[in-house]
Amino acid sequence: MFRRILLIPALLAVLATPAQAQTSSLRILLTNDDGYQAPFTLQLRQALVAAGHEVTIVAPAGDSSGVGTSINIRFGTTVEAAEMSPGVWAIAGSPADAVSFGIRTVFAGDPPDLVVSGPNQGENVAAAVNHSGTVGAAITALEVGIPSVALSTARAGSAFPSAAGSIAFGVKLVNRLATTARNGRLLPAHTALNVNYPAVPTGEVRMARLGRMLPITVDYLPATDACPRCYRLAPLTATAPDPVQDADRTLLSNGAVTVTPLTSSWEAGPLVTSRLSDRLDGLTP
Repeated sequence: MFRRILLIPALLAVLATPAQAQTSSLRILLTNDDGYQAPFTLQLRQALVAAGHEVTIVAPAGDSSGVGTSINIRFGTTVEAAEMSPGVWAIAGSPADAVSFGIRTVFAGDPPDLVVSGPNQGENVAAAVNHSGTVGAAITALEVGIPSVALSTARAGSAFPSAAGSIAFGVKLVNRLATTARNGRLLPAHTALNVNYPAVPTGEVRMARLGRMLPITVDYLPATDACPRCYRLAPLTATAPDPVQDADRTLLSNGAVTVTPLTSSWEAGPLVTSRLSDRLDGLTP
């Protein structure tokens, strides 16, 4: 958390700079965890192309939600990939596989300017980002030095009333990054943005901290009707408020678009490291 908060002032300086030049055309790798035919992604591609960007979809062949940063490193095996239509690739793998394949094969030798993952059908906030394939794809881009944005659309029940708004905001955000890039950098080094668009927006865009609580998790209920040792997965919704001040989960539920800078490093901050070093001092193998 410490490292992520330090990134916010630099990012605010970028996003707050008025756009004075025409939007630069970006080469974008667009992916998701819902599959290459996901309607929100196809609509975002159309909108980004209409805004003057060059957009290539490289996404899983089917739904890969909840797989996080899972990637295939079983060397010697094969992966199936095909260009299903001009500029639209399907990969038999995870979102991270799609980004890796896209950068190394589809964009071979000439990497994209930006990776955009989403818009996901459902929010990715707080501890859920640890398991999100949408965010996992964005983090995979960071590992090879490409800035990225993960975009998610909050649901209201089973519907997505603000889907069109989230797509329009995704274009506005990409355009703002393009027009305010400093020294050719769309974002601070090794930085991704985790963006969540509310079901009922109030008109605010807020820089948010990453919450700690899973908004929804899994309960395991005995299911002896299926088999003697079976348990059935059931949703378990969090009711307690998130303990983090200005948490993305809290601000999103209040109708704000949340923007949370992430890095690919899970390293603890220097204070925690120093304290643990003192406690482990003198420990030998």
